[in-house]
Amino acid sequence: MSPTRNPTIIFVSATQGIPVPGEHLVYRQDITIDLDNEPLNGGILTKTVALGIDRWLSMRMVYEYKPNTPVLGCGIGVVLRSESPKFQVGDHVETRNYPFAPYAVLSEAAGPIRVLKNDAGLPWTAYVGVLGLAGETAWVGYRAYTEAKKGETIYVSTGAGGVGSVVCQLAKAEGLRVIASAGTDSKVEFLKEIGVDVAFNYKKQDIGTILKENGGIDIYWDHVGGKTLETVMGCMNKYGRIVICGIASQYSLPREEWHGNKSFILALVKNLTINGFIISDTIARFGDFDFESEVTKLVKEGKMKFREEPSDQLEDAMKMLGDCLVGANEGKGVIVFS
Repeated sequence: MSPTRNPTIIFVSATQGIPVPGEHLVYRQDITIDLDNEPLNGGILTKTVALGIDRWLSMRMVYEYKPNTPVLGCGIGVVLRSESPKFQVGDHVETRNYPFAPYAVLSEAAGPIRVLKNDAGLPWTAYVGVLGLAGETAWVGYRAYTEAKKGETIYVSTGAGGVGSVVCQLAKAEGLRVIASAGTDSKVEFLKEIGVDVAFNYKKQDIGTILKENGGIDIYWDHVGGKTLETVMGCMNKYGRIVICGIASQYSLPREEWHGNKSFILALVKNLTINGFIISDTIARFGDFDFESEVTKLVKEGKMKFREEPSDQLEDAMKMLGDCLVGANEGKGVIVFS
């Protein structure tokens, strides 16, 4: 068979700011692959089904990716050829080291690969979102660190995002009062749709004022860090818990410009518990709390809602990553292949 076109998103160089298409990331259309003869070296050849756009890609650009290599992220593919007894032709597989390209050679040496059964018949895109890294991060982090009790109040920043929206719905289902913020009115409407008790646009309303008007909070699920974390610590109730899942406000800043938290003494005065976490380390420590089976059931029953922003153009992934980092997206970014 003659070589098949395999255009690929290539990482060129890291940036402390928002990656610029054509500068930090490029869409290479000249790359090809021989589907019959490409060496697999004990791995598998897959045809891509879906790729997820996640904030963590920007961190991998700084600390992990090597220049002039494919961008790697959460992806799903169907197996075309296999040299591994674990994977059969026709299997749908998921990995968090999936090259951003229509075809890929995958190996467990580069990271875990799992077979997706999808007995529930859900859209495959769910497995790079609510049933993938975002949902797993929310579910496991919430179970491991919030120590949530019915009747308590939780505040979730970036509440309409892939992680935040799962945390909001989980907390609401367990009888908590849920406060959540987002940066656009349409995202605030989505928060109301998923049952958030107090949803507000943090660009229009003061975070500290809203939290104090609602009696303070017992749990803060933090996605942004910086000045927001400083403000929220001043609104925490005694013995409150803070779960640091991300620091979006600081990602694009050089280290010398990172925000210094002037409220940190309150961790002592209010007996606060603060946990930052990396999902892989947390799962290694606590397990995954039956994530896939439990959340699959919730999604199938319509009890866990999610919102996607799909594109069928691979090159859109570069802009979608930038949009994700500045909050310009309206749903979980997904690249879908036919």
